[in-house]
Amino acid sequence: METDKNYAVYIGDVALDEYYRAQRWPGKADKENVEFLKAVPGGMIANAACVRASLDQKTLFWTCMNDGAVSKFLLEDLRSRGIDTSLSVTDNSLPDSKALIFLVGDEHTVLIPILDVKEIIITDEMYETMKNASYVYATIGTLKTLKYKGRDWDDFSRDLRKQGARIIVDFDVDYERNGDDTRFSSVDIGFFNETGYDSVREYRSYEQQAEKLHSLGMKLVVVTLAEKGCVIYEEGKKEIRVPARKVDVVDVTGAGDTFCSGFSSMMDEMGIEKAAEFASAAASLCIQSLGARCDLSKKEVLDIMNS
Repeated sequence: METDKNYAVYIGDVALDEYYRAQRWPGKADKENVEFLKAVPGGMIANAACVRASLDQKTLFWTCMNDGAVSKFLLEDLRSRGIDTSLSVTDNSLPDSKALIFLVGDEHTVLIPILDVKEIIITDEMYETMKNASYVYATIGTLKTLKYKGRDWDDFSRDLRKQGARIIVDFDVDYERNGDDTRFSSVDIGFFNETGYDSVREYRSYEQQAEKLHSLGMKLVVVTLAEKGCVIYEEGKKEIRVPARKVDVVDVTGAGDTFCSGFSSMMDEMGIEKAAEFASAAASLCIQSLGARCDLSKKEVLDIMNS
């Protein structure tokens, strides 16, 4: 059981990303030939865990998946990167975890087959590990599947936060889109991309939406804006804007995961603004090669920051 808080727990998806390239995105009742490129390990939360591990920071990753060949390959890949996957959960009723990624020009479209994980039972060991972590990083959809001794996430997450474990959620494009604001109340740091933030703010300005999220208990709101960089709203303080770095784009898949996890991993050491600059530099490395994961080191990212 972990007790030193010098580690983080990532809970969520790992998938085999199958890449295809198309000249255009077909319309309704249309067809288009696609070129198969390659299949590589991916998955939003697994990608994020790999970023932290590449920065030589202790990382635990949990998921729920079957024990077939694809699953074994994906978990072994994570272990080879120094990530502890030992508390992952097996459910052989689930299909293989995959994602279909279509590249059209500089943009990408991701199709994700639904695994339909109903619930993940948290053991005492898992609970204690979460409680003593520096932070728990996941999507809100995954957190809602967690059950501990008959208690749902909204209930037992309050105890985790009281023990000092910060809850970090990548809302991405905000898949929920159900108008239920309770999903924000158990979160300390929330990441949104531009599409996701627009979907939740509705008629409110960026600043007004951040104030609303602060009122629900979110201490830090981070909005990534692709080539426009990011904007950060810290409760009670002025907004921070950090520009993106201009590089030749090969594949933007994983850029958000790299930014969010790079920021989360470095914010205690560097402070919020410098951590955002670090995350922006890390993301610029990610988008210069095909695949959601790139081999990066802390020194390499710092060299880019200082260049």
